[in-house]
Amino acid sequence: MNNFKLRFFVLPFLALSFSNFIQGQCAGTDSVIEICNKDANVSNRNFNLFAELGGAPTTGGTWSTTNPANFNALSQNSGIVDLWRINNYGVHVFTYNNTACNQTATVTINLGGYPGEDNIDGSANACSDNASVNLNGFLGSEIEGKVQDFNGLWEEDPSTATGFISGFSFDAFSAGPGTYIFTYTTGTVASCTSRTATLILEVHPSPEEGTPEDFVICTNEDFSSLTNVDLFDFLTGQDPNGTWSEGISTNQLSDLNDSFINIDEINTNLGYGSYPFTYTVYPTHPVCTEKKATVNIIILPVLDGPLVVDNFCLGDTYVVNLSYDNTILPNGQYNLEYTLNSNSGLKTGIAQDVILNNGIAQFSLDPTLVATNEFITIDIISTIGTVPAQDVCPTILVDETTFLVSNANTTVSEICVNTEATVELVNVLDVSGGMANGLYNLEYTLTDPNGGTADITLTGIQLTNGNSSFLIPATNFLLDGEYAINLTIEDTFPTNCNLGALFNVLATPEVIQLDLLVDNNCDAIQIDVLIDAPVLVDGTYIITYDVTQLGSNTVLTTNTINFTGGTANYQIDVDTLPIGNYTASVRSVQDDTTLCRLVFEFEENENFSRGGIPDAPQAAANQTFCLSDFPGGPTLMDIEVTSSGDLLFYASETDTNMLPITTPLVDGGDYFISNTDTLNNCEGTERIPVTVSFSNPNAPTSTNLNPMFCAENNPTLLSIDIDVTAGSSIVWFDASANGNALDATTILEDGESYFAATTSSGSCTSTNRLEITPTVVTVVTSSLSGDTLVVCGLDNPTVLQLRTLEEEIDNDVFWYSTETGGTALNDDIALIADTVYYAENYNAATGCSSPNRVPVTVDLSNCDPENYDFFIPDGFSPNADGRNDTFFIPNIETIFPDFTIEILNRYGTSLFKGDKFKPAWDGSNGSSTAPNGVYFYIINYKKGNSEPIQGRLYLNR
Repeated sequence: MNNFKLRFFVLPFLALSFSNFIQGQCAGTDSVIEICNKDANVSNRNFNLFAELGGAPTTGGTWSTTNPANFNALSQNSGIVDLWRINNYGVHVFTYNNTACNQTATVTINLGGYPGEDNIDGSANACSDNASVNLNGFLGSEIEGKVQDFNGLWEEDPSTATGFISGFSFDAFSAGPGTYIFTYTTGTVASCTSRTATLILEVHPSPEEGTPEDFVICTNEDFSSLTNVDLFDFLTGQDPNGTWSEGISTNQLSDLNDSFINIDEINTNLGYGSYPFTYTVYPTHPVCTEKKATVNIIILPVLDGPLVVDNFCLGDTYVVNLSYDNTILPNGQYNLEYTLNSNSGLKTGIAQDVILNNGIAQFSLDPTLVATNEFITIDIISTIGTVPAQDVCPTILVDETTFLVSNANTTVSEICVNTEATVELVNVLDVSGGMANGLYNLEYTLTDPNGGTADITLTGIQLTNGNSSFLIPATNFLLDGEYAINLTIEDTFPTNCNLGALFNVLATPEVIQLDLLVDNNCDAIQIDVLIDAPVLVDGTYIITYDVTQLGSNTVLTTNTINFTGGTANYQIDVDTLPIGNYTASVRSVQDDTTLCRLVFEFEENENFSRGGIPDAPQAAANQTFCLSDFPGGPTLMDIEVTSSGDLLFYASETDTNMLPITTPLVDGGDYFISNTDTLNNCEGTERIPVTVSFSNPNAPTSTNLNPMFCAENNPTLLSIDIDVTAGSSIVWFDASANGNALDATTILEDGESYFAATTSSGSCTSTNRLEITPTVVTVVTSSLSGDTLVVCGLDNPTVLQLRTLEEEIDNDVFWYSTETGGTALNDDIALIADTVYYAENYNAATGCSSPNRVPVTVDLSNCDPENYDFFIPDGFSPNADGRNDTFFIPNIETIFPDFTIEILNRYGTSLFKGDKFKPAWDGSNGSSTAPNGVYFYIINYKKGNSEPIQGRLYLNR
């Protein structure tokens, strides 16, 4: 029987009274049941949970479940559950709640799985263009309401496994057409075993419509070769046996088998436009849909016509006129992309939404792209229709044209009355459009503020690179106000624009003269402010004065003075100011920015002090000077002095004549120094004395002014023997005087002079220097006829063979096995294959060697097999008797160093692979021994034109 139940009841506590027991168990007791094959019994669609409760439950309660997947399968009032609607195998808990006793009880169902029915009769089909086939849709049952569980596991049968399954989804697109077997398994629940349903899915090939390519041509091109065009030429990868159809009636296809069209005829009859032709492929199974690919024959309209552009003046609207053939380009709104090419470079712009109507169009250039004063070539490079949207042939048949924008102009600066005016001419072009150079005649009209005019002609005005200037005499500017000038220049470019300018002539304003008078600059008590303005008319005028503390810029005293014209004298009391340095300032409130004042004394400043005598400077009384530090000799400015002000030097303590700061010092001389306050220029009352002395050590000596060194030893200045006074050291220079100091580790150069000076313990360096000119002998590297010695190792070559490469005449050659260091090799030392040897030159006369050794690689494989009795044995006896125990080929590793050998048995199984590092076969076959018999070898010599060979050998133990 497929359906069975197990009931488990919980007994009430025995100590309760019978009445209490009835009252307490009105919900019944918990029970657990098991249903393995819910699909076998249609009565499971109305399974009564109430009947499964233990005890004595009473009706009237409600049922609930915590599993939302069971919610729609359960009737909460009756406790009837449709097990066929529970589509998840596993443990399901339902709770009965009786409010009469406020008690609950549960029914737990261990529900076995239902995987659905097998689908293996060919009714499961999918299309190969479906990347997500829902396998669940092929299971279930023909009985309404019987649906497989959803929590089972889909798996591919190993015989048709693809790896393209994920959950319930199968990627038929990646798997491709074919028949695939799947299993769907529900798991074990309690004692209910797992169950499996089988699905055989056939994936049918999707029709392949192919990849289309549009054919694009311009309407004015040559169509003579396009009278019999096969549409299949524009389609790749399609299934055969499809049919062609056309979207716009061109009358080109005679029937469904026709694929040839006459594009020339389409252009003649219909003109420019897009003409679609669709290729339709039908599926082999209705699970797939038909596919279509469309090839568009696109005949583009063409912009063809002339451009007309005038010359312009800077600031104009740069309008371009375009005529075009409207029979091959429709009216509409277009974006025109253009280039402007001039000496300033190539620039690209777009004229947006240009209206082309009945063969005429007009658009403006972007002024930011237009260069001035040079010829510009305009060319239209692309056209795109915007309203309506319209592609246009990329080949534009509009000839480029040239124009020029001139920014010639005139400027006149603001001037004062009765002064001459300078007229500046800029960017004037000659008749050819270049910047004007040479003598030109011009005429100008000058209009004064009252409207009066003067016409003036000038001849021989020099223009240089388009620029010039000329003067208008001051007699023309007796009135203040606005003037205008307009001029013309003969024989210049016709687009030179109106050369004119407006400028102002300013009147001369009245002035105020101010002055300050300090009673004592170093210790002031009173400052007089003097005002002289006799030309001013009556009125109130304001003079502002203030006293500012220097350093902090703090204003200590400020006030204003009012006067009515004429002269005046006011006093500023500074006696109460604290000791310090100050600035007194007085200024007029007149407009100081006016250009045409005749006197510019609108502000006066005067520095003064209260108690402004500076402290004496500080300096060491005795100062020593190293003469080497002062090529021209020390002067007064080299004396070390600490001072808060400017220094003053005197020859004595009472001398009143200051010494120039460039005065040379005298060895043993005395000098007297005072200073002044930089803020008030007051000199101190005390002078300090300084006595100077000179120091100049003796130069070093040497018994060898021309020493010799070998270059390979990298000699430095430290290598030169120098005699120096005890307690002193050597400093090297690159010149006999001044020059640059050299580090003692400086590498010596042949014939270069070096200069040694003595540095004393007091850090003074001698002015005299010793010149040393060393000879640095450099031996050239060895001259060899090659960098490789190729000989045969079987001849036992030695170092003597290396000497065959020597081409040295003047020097001896020594051979080494190391690039540096080491001991020279004797001629009888045997050469080692693939080893690098090094040649070093040695000059016996100087004892010097070449700094670098020349490498030579030795190749010992130059052996002719015929000269060395080369042979291949035909057998061996690996019986451990010490004779002929291995199969090997004598000298092969020397004659053919890159050889490989392979031993095979008669079945073609490889038993041994060798080379020069493993040349001999010991008769083994892996971990076992090969039996007696015939074996075969394959030798690849890998040298020159030597072909690989095969042969056989006999193994006899």
